[in-house]
Amino acid sequence: MPASCKGFHDADTDLPSVARSSDSPQQHVKLFYRTAWDQAWVHGSVCGNSWQDHPLLPVSSAPGRWLTATFPTSSPGASSEDSGSGGGSSSSALLEFVVTDRSNTWDKPETGSNYLITSPGTYTLRGGALSPVSGQPVMVVSDLDGTMVGNDEASGAFKAWWEESGVTRGGVLVYNTGRALDSFQALLSDKSHCLAHPDALISAVGTKVYEFESGRWREDQEWTALLGEGWDLAVAREAAYRTLAQVGRGVIHPAERAQGDVWAGHGSPARRPGPTLGTAGGGGVKANVIVSGVGDWRYVDIVPIRAGKLQALHHVRRRHGFEVGSTVACGDSGNDILMLSGLNPAIVVGNAQPDLLSWVKSRRLMEAAPPPGTPSRLLLATKHEAYGILEGLEALGFR
Repeated sequence: MPASCKGFHDADTDLPSVARSSDSPQQHVKLFYRTAWDQAWVHGSVCGNSWQDHPLLPVSSAPGRWLTATFPTSSPGASSEDSGSGGGSSSSALLEFVVTDRSNTWDKPETGSNYLITSPGTYTLRGGALSPVSGQPVMVVSDLDGTMVGNDEASGAFKAWWEESGVTRGGVLVYNTGRALDSFQALLSDKSHCLAHPDALISAVGTKVYEFESGRWREDQEWTALLGEGWDLAVAREAAYRTLAQVGRGVIHPAERAQGDVWAGHGSPARRPGPTLGTAGGGGVKANVIVSGVGDWRYVDIVPIRAGKLQALHHVRRRHGFEVGSTVACGDSGNDILMLSGLNPAIVVGNAQPDLLSWVKSRRLMEAAPPPGTPSRLLLATKHEAYGILEGLEALGFR
């Protein structure tokens, strides 16, 4: 873990964490392969065993760029100084291999018979060059509009870095957005030339989680079920509509979602419902009330008490085995405050909205100052949109 991120703990969570320690030696070989082939297989021997074909699979957040496979090993292997070779043969190799498209086309080293890997770790193979990968893996959890999206050149710069370095280090990219799945898919299609494809999606301000698997988006049913515990959408809506009746439709305009409601409101924030919403009959339900936007009109999301961008962030990072200190949240507006306020490193981009900048100023006064020479947990970038994300990742030691 970068020195700047040491000392982060899993205190933000109430469920067991799957530790991802970068200090323990890797007991596997992971290969990233660059090719123009539609499909490819590693034909090789793992730890001296019989030669077999192992499929190389597409990488979710670098479609069409990398194929990958992981090979478990039982030996600590040789030193990193003798980790890989472009050719030869060795009984001590953890992985001895060539690559094939199964159509009588082979990728072999020019200087020898087979590729050799003699030490655990991550490697890239492209153009006949087999190279070890260095650098810390990071989970980037970014808002979309105004953060990752807003400047195509900046989005493209992040995409280029992510697909070349972030992915091969073992990184995971997650978008954490107020958009619903269909709106996100339309954006991804429209910005496919510059927007990096994520491994996972947190949508509708933390009420839905999706994983990208086998070329399609799969809803995380465990997260959906967790949010449903103790949540009564009918009660929440009755309380919200009673508020609407009191203040009038000229002040609040409702729209409904599957897990919660989003309202466009004008006027005093004190008039909004929550955090405990009740019915006229005395029933009640706890809710998170999330406000975002600028100007006279604001968006007010009323969602289950367990929902929210930070809660969903921790759920996804546990699934992918990342520690808090290796999970970086990035945002630009008020509805990002939850995920920026955890113990995880956080980046506020340079074009952040006034309400978020005000929060950053007060939050920094509350948090302990970092040791000399160490960046703050909560970074305020000078650059805008995705350029600000890259600036922050470099300051945190992930780039």
